Amino acid sequence: MPMRNKVLHIGDPAPDFLLRDASSGDMVGLDDLAGRPLMIIFGRGTW
Repeated sequence: MPMRNKVLHIGDPAPDFLLRDASSGDMVGLDDLAGRPLMIIFGRGTW
C-alpha cells in the first residue's frame, strides 16, 4: 500500500494498518478490530 501524507479528521475512516500486539506478539490489523471502538495514540518516548 503506498504511503501518502493525508491529514485525518475526526470521523474519517482509519487507513489500513498492521501492528504487532505488545502482549501476545501477534500481528493485528484494522480488520481484526472492526466493529469495536479504537483509539490509536502515537507518542514519542525517551525510554
